[in-house]
Formats: sequence, structure tokens, C-alpha cells
Amino acid sequence: MSVKQFVLAALTILVAALVSLSLLSSYLEPQPQSQINLLQTHLTLQAREWQGIGDAWTRDRLLGDTQGAIRAYTAALEPPTPQNQRLRLELGLLYADQGDRDRALETWQPLTTMAQGTPRRTAEVLIGLWDTPPQLLPEAESLIKTTLRGWFRNRALERLYELQQRPEALMALATAEQVQAQAAFQRLILVGSTPLIGSGLGVVLWLVWIYQHVRRRQQGSPLPAFAPVPWGWATVWEVMVSWFATFFALSLVVMPLLRALVTGGQLLTSAFGQTLYALATYGVMMVAGYGLLWWLLNRFGKPPWQWLRWQGGWRSAVLWGSGGYLAALPLVLLTSLLSQGLLKNQGGGNPLLEVILQSQDYRTFALLYLMVAVMAPLFEEVLFRGFFFRSLQSYLPLGSAMVLTGLLFAVAHLNLADLLPLTVLGTVLSYTYWRSQNLGAAMILHGIWNSGSFLGLLLLSGGTEAGF
Repeated sequence: MSVKQFVLAALTILVAALVSLSLLSSYLEPQPQSQINLLQTHLTLQAREWQGIGDAWTRDRLLGDTQGAIRAYTAALEPPTPQNQRLRLELGLLYADQGDRDRALETWQPLTTMAQGTPRRTAEVLIGLWDTPPQLLPEAESLIKTTLRGWFRNRALERLYELQQRPEALMALATAEQVQAQAAFQRLILVGSTPLIGSGLGVVLWLVWIYQHVRRRQQGSPLPAFAPVPWGWATVWEVMVSWFATFFALSLVVMPLLRALVTGGQLLTSAFGQTLYALATYGVMMVAGYGLLWWLLNRFGKPPWQWLRWQGGWRSAVLWGSGGYLAALPLVLLTSLLSQGLLKNQGGGNPLLEVILQSQDYRTFALLYLMVAVMAPLFEEVLFRGFFFRSLQSYLPLGSAMVLTGLLFAVAHLNLADLLPLTVLGTVLSYTYWRSQNLGAAMILHGIWNSGSFLGLLLLSGGTEAGF
């Protein structure tokens, strides 16, 4: 065995160990889907207050009742953690809204001893509002406005203004709440209907594609095909192992050291700071990845980008990328539901989701969008579809090459929760690249997918203030 082969073998073992450890450790982490479900529950509570929907019976049929929200919040409190303090405040307000004052007080009471700072003081304010007799603390209104959100803030303020006998404030609150409720209802309709409509179109599109495929085989028409690549399995192994080793070296060693030098060892606590760090890290990884591809493939006679296929130009890429997005929707949604059921809402998720859900800074949103909807498709499609899939399809059956590419694409995201959905998405990305013979189509599909996920999160969290 040569020195190069020995180093590659050692790196392979190290990369496999790090990937396995990351996947196993992700099983202990909750899926961000639980947070997304709570955001949707909160949005539903806001929308229920809109008088334009109709009477209470109609609202219950369309949006569910408050008992459903109580069940969702109760489930989210298990297991109890310090991060659940706001959820406990909100669950108590749900009980109070249902007239169950005793359950509300029981829910808030532990926060007066186990919480500190704002959560503790807010719990004391809420206990005072619903106690017998009520006790109005001096900072009640300011705490409610700064630490509670949306529907929950409105319920607490409504109780406060009633006790203070302030009819003008109550009227202004009711007017503002109707505006918020109508906006929440519109966001719910958009978030709920878009995937359903898109999935329906995707099913139709699959039927058309299958019909076209069968007709072409019956007529003996040639199917799309890539020219075989001039490199062998050794080069594929070398590129992918080198990339994963570089990824771990940069994300676990190099970038943390640079961050420590720049910040003096201080942790990045702001969403904007975390986003800048993530953007810098991904940018360095892109440069390193493109450099690896250039260095390892340039010896095969032409620049690496000339091995990529761009047949039909950007017009074809947009059409195939948009169609691929619709085709991926029903398959990925079904496998996401299956993954949630199998993992019981464990398995971790993309760490950027937490930043998106908590941030209210438009600079942060812009940088995150640049990273997930532009940078990620541009690099990941070159690596996984342009190089890895093109390489596999030269030596394996087409279907096997697509699925294996999708699986490695999913594994690279390092969490169990996304393993099944991203394998399916990666397979559809490979299929779209093959059918279109245009890598731009896969890039556009990837960009639309990430854009849809990003904008969906913004719609769910829009108007929701960050908590403590």
C-alpha cells in the first residue's frame, strides 16, 4: 500500500467515525419540528380571534379548539428544561383563558422558585392577575409587553386592563388584535395550502413523466445519458473523503480557533453574530471544496467545470428546476412524516433553523437566505450531482447511482431526522439533473426548496417576538 492510499484509508476511518458519531448524537436532540408545530399552534390561536371567520363553532371546525393547543403545549413541556419556561407561562395562559384558574396558577407557581430574572417576574405578574384577590404589580404592563408574544400577550393585557378598568385600552387592544388575527389567518392559509397544491401538481407531473418514459421506451427513443467520466473509483474515493475530512477540519478545528482569536474566546450569543460565523464558515468550505475539485480533476485534460452538463441553458434549467421542486414535494413530505413517526420527534435538525426561528433581525434573515438559497445550491450541486452522481452513473445502474447520491447527500447534513427526507430530495435532484442534462436545473430546484422552507418558517414566526 502506498503512502497516499494509507493516508486515504486513515482519513476514511476517521471520517466514518465522525459521521457516525454525529448521527448517533443527533438522536438525543429534539427535532425542530416540535418548535415549528408550536409556532403553527400559536398562529392558529391568533387566527381564531378574527371575527371574519365566523362564530366559535366555525372557528373550531376550521382551526381546532383551545384544548388542542393545550395538548400541544403540554407535550412540548416534556422533558422539562430551562428553555421551557416561556412555554409554561403560555400554557398557564391557555388554562386561564379556559376558565381553569387553579390549573393556571399551578402551572406558573414553579417558575417563582426555579426561574430567574424576567421569567420569574413575569410568572409573579400573571399569578397576581389571576389570584384571589388580584394583585397588580407596578411593572405588570411593561413585563407583559416585553416578554409575552401575540395571542398570549393579548390575553394577559386584556386581564390587566379589565382589572384596571381601562375601557379605552381594551378597545384599542381589541382593534389591534383583529388586524393581527386576520394577518395570522392569511399566513396560515398560505403555509397550509402551498404544500398541498404543490404536492397535487407534483403527483400529476410524475404521472406525465412516467407516461413519457414508457412511450420513449416503446418507441425505442434514446433516453438522456451522460458521457462516461474518465476517472475511476479511486478518484471518486479520494475527492469525497478529502472533502469530508476538510469539512470536519474546518468546522471543528480551524474556524472555531479563528473565532476564538477574533472574539477573544467569547461565545457568539446574538443571532447576527452566529449567522456571520456560519456564513464565513460555509464560504471557506465552498472555496476549499472548489479548490479540491480543481486540484484533483484538473489532471484529466480539461478544467473541472467543463465536465458539468448545462444543456439547454438557463431557460431549460428554470423549467426543469421548478418541475423538480413540485415532483419532490409529495415524496419529501411523506418521508418527513414517516421520519417523525419513527424517531418520535428525536433526531436533531439543521442548527440554522433555531437561528431563523428566534431572530427578528432582517440583516440576519438576508444573510441566512444568501447561505441556504444561493451558496448551498451552487456548491452542493457541483459536488454531489456534478461530480459524485456523474461518477457513479458511469459505473452503476442509473437508479442505484441516484439513490446512493441522495443517501450521501443526506448523510452530509449529519442528523437522523433529515436522513430519509433528504435522501429522497437528493434522489429527485439527481433525477432532475439526468432528465434535463443541465446542472443548473438541480441548482434551481435546490434553491427553490431551501427558499420555500426558509419563507415558510418566516411566515410561521412572522410577528412573533423573541422570548427570553
